[in-house]
Amino acid sequence: MTADDKIALMFNALAHPRRAKIFRLLVDDSRNGQTYAALRDATGLSNAVLIHHVRVMEASGLVRRKRRGPEVSYLLESTEFCRTIALAHTMAVDARMHPKAA
Repeated sequence: MTADDKIALMFNALAHPRRAKIFRLLVDDSRNGQTYAALRDATGLSNAVLIHHVRVMEASGLVRRKRRGPEVSYLLESTEFCRTIALAHTMAVDARMHPKAA
């Protein structure tokens, strides 16, 4: 997977309002994450809808799942996200510095 593919996956994962809300909830406690039950309660989403959205976020590399006894928690993969944001920023700066001729 290229860097461009990774950036597209992560931004696509955040492009849906429900996933953006889940992301915000995970940012609020980025050290410990949130349990599945806490995410469900905070978002009001049904089990099927919440599972779909967290799986999209997992597949993009934004989130990882962690089992704690009988509970499942979700945590941000902040290092990967920060790298992706930094790369996107570098690409944007490069594009401004070296605009393509029209």
